[in-house]
Amino acid sequence: MTQAAMAKWAAKDLPARLLAAQVAKLLNCTTENVALLVTAGKLRPLDSPNPNAMKFFSAVELIVLLANREWLDEATRTIGQFWKRKNARRHGVNLEKPAFAS
Repeated sequence: MTQAAMAKWAAKDLPARLLAAQVAKLLNCTTENVALLVTAGKLRPLDSPNPNAMKFFSAVELIVLLANREWLDEATRTIGQFWKRKNARRHGVNLEKPAFAS
């Protein structure tokens, strides 16, 4: 899979290190969603940057992830669940299942 990813990377004329905005463009999402995926452990930045530091991502690693349907499903589900919870909190809706007393 790495050879195919290298070929796609070379064909797309991408730099080896991508910024969050470039990752967002490839994922068709926002930079806020990229930060969410990093926090959830679905995306891993290069090195170990400080929380407030600019993060770079490996283009080849990202292309391998993009070719993995299961990873895309998980990433999409993670983003959707985050926004569902955030919108529920905004509207005062409790998403927790009620505990029924016996």
